Amino acid sequence: MTIPLPVAETPRDSDARIKALLDERSVALARRGASEAALATRSILLCLCGPDRYGLSLDSVAQVIPARHCTRVPGASAAVVGLAGLSGRVVSVIALAAAMGGHARHVEGYETEQPSGHFVVLKGAGAAFALAVDRVEGVVEIPVDAIDPPPGKEGTGLGSAAVSVYAATGSSNEAIVLVDTRRLLRRYRP
Repeated sequence: MTIPLPVAETPRDSDARIKALLDERSVALARRGASEAALATRSILLCLCGPDRYGLSLDSVAQVIPARHCTRVPGASAAVVGLAGLSGRVVSVIALAAAMGGHARHVEGYETEQPSGHFVVLKGAGAAFALAVDRVEGVVEIPVDAIDPPPGKEGTGLGSAAVSVYAATGSSNEAIVLVDTRRLLRRYRP
């Protein structure tokens, strides 16, 4: 077995090889930027309420905490779970499923000392609001192209003014109801 001896490069050959490598790298980086722009996604917090799957824009979520005791508000809407103390402030808690027209059973059980589920505390809502859900699954990425109407555009909604879109995601293609929290909370503001 013979090993070929390296051929000595001249400075001109070396410069040409370096330039070719840099050009190839520039093309690869430009291609990567174009594919990232084509695959723009939006981060969605996936929440479960019974059999329903709701998505909340991660931009509107301040934190997720375990559900806690709430004090009922006499005369409040059926979707209002009550008031809860959180970090020295009072937060209005709304059952997401009931606010979306689902069964009011999601409103019950928060007067106990250890209610189940999670509260999704919202930010940018003016007054302090949290949404009560059965469980927070995690964060999913949904292609922006799949969201109809696009974020920031008012749409008719699909049966509810707070619904942005029904989107299929993941390998199971299960539907997620994307909720516009700004529109949802309009009816609960004083």
